[in-house]
Amino acid sequence: MVRGNPVLALLAVPALLTAQLPAAEAAFGRGEYAAARAAYERVLATDSVNVRALYRLAILDSWDGKLTLSLQRFARLRRLEPRDGDIMVSQAQVLAWAGRMRSAEALYDSVLARAPGRVDALAGRARVVAWSGDLDKAEQLWRAGLAVHPDAAELLIGLAQTLYWKGQPGLAEAYAARARAAAPDDRTARDLARAVRAALRPEVATTADGAGDSDHNDFVALEASFTGSPGGTLRGTLHAGWRHATDPAGDGTSFGAGGDVMAALGRGAVLRAGLGARRIEPDVAPARTPLTAQLGLGVRPARYAAVSVAYSRTPFDETAGLMRQDLMIDAVDLSFDVSPGAGWSISGGGGGAWFSDGNRRYSAVGAVLGRVVRGLQLGPFARALGYRRGAPGLYFAPDRFSVLEARVVYQWQRSRWGLRTDGGIGAEQVFRGAAHQTEWHFGVTLSRGWGANNEVALVGSITNSAGATSTTGTRTEGFRYRTLGLRLRQGL
Repeated sequence: MVRGNPVLALLAVPALLTAQLPAAEAAFGRGEYAAARAAYERVLATDSVNVRALYRLAILDSWDGKLTLSLQRFARLRRLEPRDGDIMVSQAQVLAWAGRMRSAEALYDSVLARAPGRVDALAGRARVVAWSGDLDKAEQLWRAGLAVHPDAAELLIGLAQTLYWKGQPGLAEAYAARARAAAPDDRTARDLARAVRAALRPEVATTADGAGDSDHNDFVALEASFTGSPGGTLRGTLHAGWRHATDPAGDGTSFGAGGDVMAALGRGAVLRAGLGARRIEPDVAPARTPLTAQLGLGVRPARYAAVSVAYSRTPFDETAGLMRQDLMIDAVDLSFDVSPGAGWSISGGGGGAWFSDGNRRYSAVGAVLGRVVRGLQLGPFARALGYRRGAPGLYFAPDRFSVLEARVVYQWQRSRWGLRTDGGIGAEQVFRGAAHQTEWHFGVTLSRGWGANNEVALVGSITNSAGATSTTGTRTEGFRYRTLGLRLRQGL
């Protein structure tokens, strides 16, 4: 048996590293990240404290969404190179992606204490402040950075984004154009310019929907809207709609039009107000034309958080049977949506509704979704509602309705095509004291987009949930509710 010479092995290590590290760097430069990762891992297997390999792997981990592993590598790097500015800036960026905004801002401040004019640190600190929800302070930081570096594309992009989030697309457009001129090949600048133009230009949208249940309550509906910017921070929408519903006793038609205005108030707040009218023409009851109204306030306290409260006044005309009744609904709803980390979302809300027949309804809903693999999310969903009193033969008004289900969502995107499917299975209780029964639903959306905000989508769903519609009916175990719709959005 021939034993290897340990001296020759030690001499071979530097030569091996000399070959492996340039190969890894070349693969990284070509965008072949899987090959680069494998090559950097081989370098670390030979030299566990190789700073360049650790740095590149930390970056690749962050791009793959492995933020915890990336931050662990950065912690090792900081022990090896505690004063390296590039490492500190990259670590701060990953801390921000992980939602650790205070730590990220403190690290950016440490970099700027040593290099006050460093562009990526100036941009990083302003971006963290914007993501934390203080858009006014972020705007000040972007402008301060541009006073020193007036042509820095990263600062121009950041200011344009912040102004866009503040609901000021007119101001954002000028900075987005400057960013495109400074960095014509930058994808972020290009996408931002398209988004800003889309927010400013007029837009038309149409929808065609149909639905029916196993109790033979069916409807078809058409909706159309035109949205434009009358000036300043205002955005206005004109809309019109028509609905025809049938049931075993007859049919009915409703149609109407209205308009609403949305105004940015600053600090991520948006106010919406609207008025309209709707004509209700039942088959056996007198026609009527009630007024409709809406008023809402939305706030974005952070980049990945939104809260809104809204009031609406609408006729209760979902089905032919409801059109025969002269019912109006005044409703107040509160909703929130938070994304605490990549691939995670928490949403919920609640509210009350007051019916013109004296009835009341209270409701609450909550959902959590977490990413399992790319495109796939799982989580629980819960909904509960209750009416003050029943409405037998008029509309579905249980004294208590609750459902708890396990939900799965899958999203796929390739080029301009998109596919979204969602499904769930669980248990629901239709009335207080009633036995629980199995509940399920399935939905699918197939979409095709073009331009900045143009899209056509086909939407369908089916469920056996008793709470899917407001119609009154048997609600037996064989109950089914089906929907099919077509959506079109086109910028002008």
